[in-house]
Amino acid sequence: MLRKILAISLMSVTSVVLADTLDIGLSDTTAQFKYGVASGLSGKSEVYAELMYNDANSVIGGVGLLVANDEMTVPGLTIGIGAKALAATTKETPSRQNASTLALGAQVRYELPAERRVAFAGEAYFAPKIITFGDADRYQQYGARAEFSISPQLQVYAGYRKTWFHIKDSGADAVLINGPHVGVQLSF
Repeated sequence: MLRKILAISLMSVTSVVLADTLDIGLSDTTAQFKYGVASGLSGKSEVYAELMYNDANSVIGGVGLLVANDEMTVPGLTIGIGAKALAATTKETPSRQNASTLALGAQVRYELPAERRVAFAGEAYFAPKIITFGDADRYQQYGARAEFSISPQLQVYAGYRKTWFHIKDSGADAVLINGPHVGVQLSF
């Protein structure tokens, strides 16, 4: 009986350890780091913390929750809905701007059924002015990427991402990234 309890305990600890992910995404002008942990809510849901900075000394950081599940009628399709709280300091205009928001969004990921190593993913997040604070009155983020699994613990990807705040006073957009990026995601 003691062996069974020990075996079940070790299996549950192992599954929790394998649920952590570290995502490092780079472009010519930005670096993004994201650390996620399985949330246990459902399917592929996760709680995460992220940080992005660019060569204009703009920084954005936050925490979020993505509730995702596999779509049973379409093999390989995962759909998720999420929310994230963000704080940023940007220098797109002549002076530094500070903003925070609570953004709502969605993510779709599709693994090719014939070749489970290849996947395509897209995401979009938005925050209107009612939930955007500081020097900004709106936040938007969207992106798409193609992924390739080298192993179950290692994925590489390439894609496009745009992340920006709309600044109240100047009417300009403080853009953190707008272009291609590449990255690696480690699961452990």
